[in-house]
Amino acid sequence: MSMKHALLAACLLTAGLRATAQCTPNPLYADSVFGVWPDTTENFIGGMVGVFYSDTINIIIPSSSTDVDPSLPPQTIDSVQFNGIDNLPPGLAVHCNSQTGGPCTLLPHQLGCGLIEGTPTQAGSYDLVLNVTAYVTFLGFPTGLPYAFQGYNITIAGTAGVNDLAPVSLGQVQNVPNPFANRTTIEFSLNRGTTARIKVFNLVGEELWRETVQAKSGVNRVPFEAARMESGVYLYKVEAGDRMFTGRMVVSR
Repeated sequence: MSMKHALLAACLLTAGLRATAQCTPNPLYADSVFGVWPDTTENFIGGMVGVFYSDTINIIIPSSSTDVDPSLPPQTIDSVQFNGIDNLPPGLAVHCNSQTGGPCTLLPHQLGCGLIEGTPTQAGSYDLVLNVTAYVTFLGFPTGLPYAFQGYNITIAGTAGVNDLAPVSLGQVQNVPNPFANRTTIEFSLNRGTTARIKVFNLVGEELWRETVQAKSGVNRVPFEAARMESGVYLYKVEAGDRMFTGRMVVSR
């Protein structure tokens, strides 16, 4: 999926069928120019039939079409509005916090979020088709451009099996880049989905930051922002099930 497709598709997911639901944007992304978290490579966490599901997407849309794709003619992106999601797993719904008086609408350079939640009722791998209208200023006039994009997926497993009951295996833990100036990503791999807790400490053991995520089987990535921390060495801890890993990260400016 191109950058253009990823951004506009993710804008769709920040809006939804129930605009009254609330989500909380992750402040780690507030200083970004634009972007989508997670992207279509990381994708959404998996779920299980009969188990409550919840995942959040964070999005900042750019104000110019050339920020999305340099080959596009320069056009001002005024807003992006949700139209619908095809093939969402049964039992799940999408919610949005609109940034305008209109339903499910995002404005450029404002951190927004969306929430996919509910209790899945049917197992399967669901490729999502995302429908969105991007409103641009073209030759001085507002124009609505409809798009339908693919790339995001949600996989719903059946009832708990042997692998789901197996002990959690935690590995390949690192933070990239390291050293770093302001932002790094803490990466880790699991043999199955579970709740994971990530914490950051200074060298005297004071907890500076924590995040709890619903991690998936395979590689997981959790961004960490250190803009308010002084240069130096810090410890980070990843906990999943009864497994734990402690590593060192270096803030260097």
